[in-house]
Amino acid sequence: MNPEEVLENCIKAFKITNKYFPYVSFERALFLGWYCNLKEPCKFCYMSVLKERIKEPKKAKRSLASILAEAILMKRIGWKLEFISGGYGYSEEEINRIAEAVAYVQRCKQYLNVGVVDVENINLDVIEGVVGAVETLREREKLCPGKSLEKIKENLIKAKDLGLKTGITIILGLNEREEDIEKLLNLIEELELDRITFYSLNPQKGTIFENKPSVTTIEYMNWVSSVRLAFPKIKIITGVWTDKISMISPLILAGSNVITKFPLFSIYGTKYAHWVEKEVRKVKELYGTFTDLDILKGLKKLEKTPYVDEDIKVSDKTVELVESIKSEISKKINDYINKVEKRAKNGE
Repeated sequence: MNPEEVLENCIKAFKITNKYFPYVSFERALFLGWYCNLKEPCKFCYMSVLKERIKEPKKAKRSLASILAEAILMKRIGWKLEFISGGYGYSEEEINRIAEAVAYVQRCKQYLNVGVVDVENINLDVIEGVVGAVETLREREKLCPGKSLEKIKENLIKAKDLGLKTGITIILGLNEREEDIEKLLNLIEELELDRITFYSLNPQKGTIFENKPSVTTIEYMNWVSSVRLAFPKIKIITGVWTDKISMISPLILAGSNVITKFPLFSIYGTKYAHWVEKEVRKVKELYGTFTDLDILKGLKKLEKTPYVDEDIKVSDKTVELVESIKSEISKKINDYINKVEKRAKNGE
C-alpha cells in the first residue's frame, strides 16, 4: 500500500462524494436480540461468546415495545435505521411482524439483515432493501463457517429481482489484505449493490481476535476510497467504535457518506457525542443530531433529517398490535431518555 497514492485517491473520492451526497448522516442497526442459532457462529462475533451462556434463547429477544421505542427515537433525532438485524433464528413470520411494526411507527420502508430468508414471504410494501452479512472475503470458511457466501449471493440476487435494493457488510481487521479489495469490487459489480457497510473490528473478549489490533486509519481509508472511485453513486456506510472517533473525518474524506456503530444511548449528549459531531462538521454538513436533548425528548423538531415520510401499507393486525402496546412503548421511550439525561448530566 502506497500512502501517497491512498491520499491522492481520497481527494478524488471526496470530490465524487460531494457531487452525489451533499451531507453526512448517522445510522444505527436495530437489533432484535442477542442470540444466534447458527451451530457455528462467526469467530469474531460477541454472539458467539454469549451463545454458551444463554440457556433460554427466547429470553434473549427484545420486546416489541423496546424495539419500537428505539425506532421512534431514531426518527426523532434523524438517525436512519441501517437495517433490522439480530442473530440468525428468527422466523419469517416474526421478521414480517417486526418489519411491519417498525415501518408503521417510522412511516418509512426498512432494510433487513436477518440472514437468508425467503423475502417473498415478507410484506415487500415495507421493505426498501436486503443486506447480506458477507463480513470478509478471506478465510470465510474459517471465520464465518455458518454463513455460506453462495447462499447470501443467491438471496441478494433474488431480492434484486423483486425490485429491492441490496447491500453487504464488511468487517475490517480480520486479517484481510490489500489484494482483497479487488475481490470486493468484483462482488459489488457482480451483485449490482446499492450500498456497503464497513465496520472496524471491535475485538471481543473470548474470541480469537480478543488481543488482536483492528484496522488502521490509512487501511480503512484505502478500502473506502477504492469503492467510492469504482462506484461513485454507491452508499458507503462506515462504522467505528468510541475508541476510533478520530477516524470519522478521514473516512468521510475517503468517500463515506454515513457514520454508524456507536452505542447511541450510552453516549448521547456526552463529550464523545459532541466529538463525533465535530468530526463530521469539520468536513461536511451533518443531518441528524447526537447531542440535542430537547430533540430526543420531542420538545423540538429536528430541522435537517434524512427521513422522508412514505405511504406505508401494513396489515390491520399489525396496526392493532402496535396500538395495543402504546403505553409500553411510551414507558420504554421515557426509560431511554432518562438514562441518556443521567449520563449526559454526569458527564459520562
